[in-house]
Amino acid sequence: MVLSRTPLSLYVHWPYCSFLCKFCAFSKTRVTKETDNERTILALLRELETTLALHKDKYLHSIYFGGGTPSLAQPKHIGQIIERASALVPLAADAEITLESNPTMAEVEKIREFRAAGINRYSIGVQTLDDQMLQQMGRLHTGADGLAAVDRAREIFAGRVTFDMMFGFAGQTPDGWSKELNAALDHADQHMSIYQLTVEPGTPLYRDHLARRTRLPGDETQAEMYERTVSICRDRGFEHYEVSSYARSPEARGRHNTGYWRGLQYVGIGPSAHSRFVDPASGRRVREVRVPDAARWMAACERDGQGTARVEEVGEEEARQEMVVFGLRMLDGIDNRRFCEVSGGRVLEEYLCMERVMEYVDRGYLVWNTGGRDCLSHCLAPTELGLQVIDTIILDILPAA
Repeated sequence: MVLSRTPLSLYVHWPYCSFLCKFCAFSKTRVTKETDNERTILALLRELETTLALHKDKYLHSIYFGGGTPSLAQPKHIGQIIERASALVPLAADAEITLESNPTMAEVEKIREFRAAGINRYSIGVQTLDDQMLQQMGRLHTGADGLAAVDRAREIFAGRVTFDMMFGFAGQTPDGWSKELNAALDHADQHMSIYQLTVEPGTPLYRDHLARRTRLPGDETQAEMYERTVSICRDRGFEHYEVSSYARSPEARGRHNTGYWRGLQYVGIGPSAHSRFVDPASGRRVREVRVPDAARWMAACERDGQGTARVEEVGEEEARQEMVVFGLRMLDGIDNRRFCEVSGGRVLEEYLCMERVMEYVDRGYLVWNTGGRDCLSHCLAPTELGLQVIDTIILDILPAA
């Protein structure tokens, strides 16, 4: 019975893109005439079988197709992966199955086919409504294309559509961002992901930034845009439940990503994909990383059944740190019961620098909830104010190395 099993998330990395965005640091390969989709799918299915063979005691509570641009794949291929995964490990009746996409016409035309293939949640990379900025970032769609794709997706995935927006582009102002966000929210469904643009090493944007060809807004301006994002979304009925995530209700929250933040087990297939799970054979928590290069990854899958670059044991100290780092991304925070499960029996007040924790509580950045009959019901969570500077807070409350 599924409910008696441990939940597991599956991430499927589709490595190909029709264009390469200036800000993207993910593993991807530009589509060419030589791109062999059939070979890629066979490699994914081979790695899927090898990977899930270790997890037959679990059940899949989410599947996420990311990339790259998985909406470039054929819907029948996406359906094959879903069907094979559910044959290997039970799929929850209410499992969330998400596909990432770009709002180009070729991809929009396949939306209904993806629904028939088993996708039940659709994520669209709109990013910005500013056509000039889209062009500068290397995108092939316009702002109008983005909103049209969202509207089309809502017809087919009613209540299960999310799309990404970003702020912090060169030349952007808080007033301009507020206007753009409100226009986007006019088309929103039940969920949105809203990110601050970050300059990732190795990207074209990073090189432009170093050469001073691109000047992004300063820290104070970015902070004001973040604050306006939270305020506008709240006024429009969206709860800010994680640093970059907004939902109209708890039921609309992204289940797959929430699993990451809560420290649940997940496996990834495809080039550069990561896994983190408890090895059934040893009982140890491990991390797996796949080969990043698509050609070498496919060759490894064909030869060995998987394209694993390395396997690392996750020690108790690292597991504790991960729980704090990821758990405090959410306004729900971390509860002692869950922390205790992954940290070798320790509780938060034994692990964290509680003097500093209470200083942040007094200043309105954290909440330390001690309700309940025992310490396992204690919970540490950021406030809205704390979420804005949570990276700094985490560094301050973790024990010294």
